[in-house]
Amino acid sequence: MTEEAVKDQIETETSDILTDPETLIEHYERLRLLVDVMQTDVLKSQKGNKAAGTRLRKGLRQIKKFSGDFVKFSLGK
Repeated sequence: MTEEAVKDQIETETSDILTDPETLIEHYERLRLLVDVMQTDVLKSQKGNKAAGTRLRKGLRQIKKFSGDFVKFSLGK
């Protein structure tokens, strides 16, 4: 995905992000979106951009937290 496409997708799904996902598919889609958003920062960080590396680590922390929530939801807790 290009950076522009990811930004467009984020804007269209912003209202969905503010609400809690109610199904496994919604959890999975949000997790996939979080990973897609980080793609640009991965590439920039690889080229030595330190700010992109910071954003990348922040994104990884968000994914870690959301993954835990996803597991709890899938277990019915």
